[in-house]
Amino acid sequence: MSMKIVRPIPKRLYLACSGGIDSMFALHFLRAGGRDVTPLYFNHGTEFGQSCENFLKSLDIGAIYGKIEKTPEKGRSLEDFWRECRYNFLEQFTDAPVVTAHHLDDQIETWLQGVCHGRLDRIIPYERGNYIRPFIYVSKKEIKDYAHHHSLTYLNDPSNEDVRFTRNRIRNKIIPELLEVNPGLYKSIKKIVNPVEC
Repeated sequence: MSMKIVRPIPKRLYLACSGGIDSMFALHFLRAGGRDVTPLYFNHGTEFGQSCENFLKSLDIGAIYGKIEKTPEKGRSLEDFWRECRYNFLEQFTDAPVVTAHHLDDQIETWLQGVCHGRLDRIIPYERGNYIRPFIYVSKKEIKDYAHHHSLTYLNDPSNEDVRFTRNRIRNKIIPELLEVNPGLYKSIKKIVNPVEC
């Protein structure tokens, strides 16, 4: 299956890998394209996090593992704390770019989060420091179709349905309503990215 990606993808890479459909798609796609990819997994210290680590180890994909080693400050958002710890782990790997599997649906969610806080220009960039996001033009539906076509194995994180988290509320409640109002929402977001056939 062909994909539209942003810019050519380097030959040697790290991949932030969660065991979910997005990162398992990215791993398969990159390796199928001849890239030398080392997955990086960060365990947030939850029961599901350990299940993900066990799952990835069972696949024997050559991943490098990290684990949370502290607790959040009182009153701090758990989501923000986990993100900071995860990026502290990923930033140890500087000898090759680190790919994250952000996609077009993530772009829409991020943009809507920005709109809610008066930031109309909030978009996930292709590149930030050592991180690259070649799949930000690819929709979640395309990822699901690819995973089905290649019979990929992955885990579903039940916390993605928890609407106490802002991004989940946007994903599961707000975006479906917006698509009723404007079915062209995906096309509108795509205009900010230059796709390259790959």
